Amino acid sequence: METKDIATFLRSKDFIILKDIGQGGTGKTKLLKDETINENFVCKKYSTFYPEQQALYYNNFVDEIKILYKVNHPNIVRVFNYYLYPEKLTGYIIMEYIDGVDIENYISSNSNEINNIFLQVINGFKYLEEQNILHRDIRPNNILVSNEGVVKIIDFGFGKNVASTEDYGKSITLNWEYALPDEFNNSIYDFRTEIYFVGKLFERIIQRNNLHMIFKYNNILHKMIIPYYETRISSFYAIFREITSKNATFIRFSNNEKQIYSNIADLFMSVCSSIEYSTKYIDNIEVITKRLEQLAQKSLLEELVQNNCSFIECFITAPYRYKKTPIIPVEIMIIFIDWWKNLSDEHKIIVLNNLWERFDTIKRIVKDDLPF
Repeated sequence: METKDIATFLRSKDFIILKDIGQGGTGKTKLLKDETINENFVCKKYSTFYPEQQALYYNNFVDEIKILYKVNHPNIVRVFNYYLYPEKLTGYIIMEYIDGVDIENYISSNSNEINNIFLQVINGFKYLEEQNILHRDIRPNNILVSNEGVVKIIDFGFGKNVASTEDYGKSITLNWEYALPDEFNNSIYDFRTEIYFVGKLFERIIQRNNLHMIFKYNNILHKMIIPYYETRISSFYAIFREITSKNATFIRFSNNEKQIYSNIADLFMSVCSSIEYSTKYIDNIEVITKRLEQLAQKSLLEELVQNNCSFIECFITAPYRYKKTPIIPVEIMIIFIDWWKNLSDEHKIIVLNNLWERFDTIKRIVKDDLPF
C-alpha cells in the first residue's frame, strides 16, 4: 500500500483575542484579529451549553464545516479555516466577521431596506437550494446584516446536505418560533419547508414594524407562508422568478434596447432546439458576463460565431440539443455584450428573466439512457 506524504506546518498561527461574542447551544464565539494582514475573524468553538451533550452534537459541528467549505456566495458567511480535536470532542472554525446586527434589529432601524433585504435573503437560500443544502434553523439571529446592508446567512450547525439521510429528522424537533406547517405531521422537511420559515420570519418582521405598505412582495410572501405543503410556492427559484417578473413592471427599456434583446433571444431560440428537464438556467451575472466576453474575444476575426455551444452555455447548462451550423452574427452578439455590460444588475436580472421566459417555451425532452 502506497504511503502518502503529509505536509506538516510547524509554525502555528497566532491571533489576538479581541472580545467574546456569545455562547449558543453548541458553541461559543470570539472575535479574533490577525495582525499580519490586519483583519478580524470570528472563531467559533464547539462547546455545548450542557457538557453532557458534548459528544451528542460533535458530528453536527463537523457537518457544519463540510457544508461551509462547499458554499461560495455573497449572502452566506465564508469559512477560512478549521481545527478539529476529535480526541477532546471539540474544534474551531475561523469565519468571516460580519460587523452588523441580526435581520430583525436591522430592519427595525432601516425599514426602507425591507425589499432589498428580502431579495438578498431569497438569493442566499436559492443558492443553498441549488447546492442541495438545507439550513434547518431559520431564525432572526441566524441571518445577519452588515453595516453596509449585506445579508449573511450564518450558523449551519443543523444544516444538512439533501443527499444525506443521517439525523434527517432533527429539523422536525427543533424549537421553532412559528406555527408549524402541515408537512411536519408527516415528518417532512425540505426546501418547501425552508420557504415557509423564511416567509414566517419576514411576516413577523413586517407586522412588528408595520411595513405592509412599503413591502413590494406581499403577494409572493402570502404564497410562501401557506401552511399546506402542496399549495405553497414550490422553490426559491420560483420565488426569484416571480420577484424579477414583478420588478420588470417598474423598469422601462427603450425601443433600441428591446431590439438588441430581441435579436439575441431570437438567435438563441434558433440554435437551441431542445433541453432536458434537468437543464439549469444560469443566473450568476458575473459568470454570464465572463463567458460572453470570452466568446467575443474568440470570435473577433469571424463573421459568425463558430461554436453555437459556446454561445448557448453563456445562458444555460447542459444537457441540451443544438444546431451546429454557424448562424449567429458576431456583430449582433458584440452589440448585445456592450449593452449588457453597461446595464445595472437590476436591469440585467430583468433581461435574464425575459430570456428565461423564452427558454421556458423550448421543447423539453426526457433523456433516454437505453442504447437502442
